[in-house]
Amino acid sequence: MKKRFIFTLLFSAVLTSLAVADIQSPPGHKWNWSRKLSRGLANITYGCSEYLNVWSRSNRSDGAHAAWADTAVEGTKRTLVRLGYGVYEVVTFPCPTYKCTYRPPYSKKEKYDPWWGYQEFSPQVGFISQVDYSRTQSW
Repeated sequence: MKKRFIFTLLFSAVLTSLAVADIQSPPGHKWNWSRKLSRGLANITYGCSEYLNVWSRSNRSDGAHAAWADTAVEGTKRTLVRLGYGVYEVVTFPCPTYKCTYRPPYSKKEKYDPWWGYQEFSPQVGFISQVDYSRTQSW
């Protein structure tokens, strides 16, 4: 009887430890106050990289003359929007403001329409060594 009790106790302990190890993170774990603060600081610091991003995108699609004019207008607009969102997120980082969460408040249509949507962080200029694929597609 004593052996059966010890076996049952050990079996339930093992089963309980497996059940505790199966806890998954909640869906909104990625959005917290520290990510909001880092996103705001990155938008303030690196928001001016929108000029180079607009230049390369416009130069590739429309040519150098259009890129010059488009960089002056669209690059300035996108840089100021990034700066505004950056200041807003740094000031309000302790509070969940956008729909009672810490998600970014701007439109994330960048995957579908890169001219009007904004990425979560400002664009990275130059070669990205973390990925093994190209950012551009050539035919």
